[in-house]
Amino acid sequence: MELSWRTKKQLSFMGIFMVVILLASGLLLYKTIAPASCTDGKLNQDEEGVDCGGVSCTPCITAAARDVTVLWTRFFEVRPGLYDVAALVENSNQEVGARAVPYSFELTDERGLRIMRVKGDAYILPNERFLVFASNLETGIRTPIRMAFEMDDPVWEVIPEQDLPLTIVRRERMFDEDRPRLIVTLANNTFKDINSVDVSVVISDSENNAVGTAVSHIDIVPDSSTADALFIWPRPFARTPVDIEIFVRQNPWKL
Repeated sequence: MELSWRTKKQLSFMGIFMVVILLASGLLLYKTIAPASCTDGKLNQDEEGVDCGGVSCTPCITAAARDVTVLWTRFFEVRPGLYDVAALVENSNQEVGARAVPYSFELTDERGLRIMRVKGDAYILPNERFLVFASNLETGIRTPIRMAFEMDDPVWEVIPEQDLPLTIVRRERMFDEDRPRLIVTLANNTFKDINSVDVSVVISDSENNAVGTAVSHIDIVPDSSTADALFIWPRPFARTPVDIEIFVRQNPWKL
């Protein structure tokens, strides 16, 4: 028997309704029986927090880590057409660091046009301030007016706060010369060698503005001995140097 138009319409609506019910039931069933994961927005498995901690997921402490802070950026004329660039950065997180974070410095002229861009990467230790530095950047006949510094978001790792058994026992400054110099002597009072030490310095004026920066690398500070880091600038500082800030650190991922 042929179905009436009204009956066909009712059956059509009932079919659509059943399809919707089946799809909703399937979705609910999938959510109920889907395996737990580190991205499901739930506190499950052996997680310490939602989607973090436990054996499989990213540690909660790295997920909650704060961004680093760029305290200042500077560029310094070494001689006409040659510049050093620096940024002082702070990581206020107590228990996390990062092994190689990409960064870039960009110098621009008075019209905002790029003169040059230099890239690198830096390691970050917990609870520290550190200097990012690049030297002898050639700008040719163009004069930089502004500098931009960018650093990628770190991929945080849980590592212990660094406490190197090194003591600064001498800071010999020779800033009145045509080529200012600074010698920093580190003493190792332990009975084992300390290898691959990075030493950075910031020279500031009476208003705490940086007038010069530099970095040095010490291959080894022998046990029960000392080692020197020598810094030389090719011309006198633009303003009278008053203060010296020294950063001594070691890359734990390269030991």
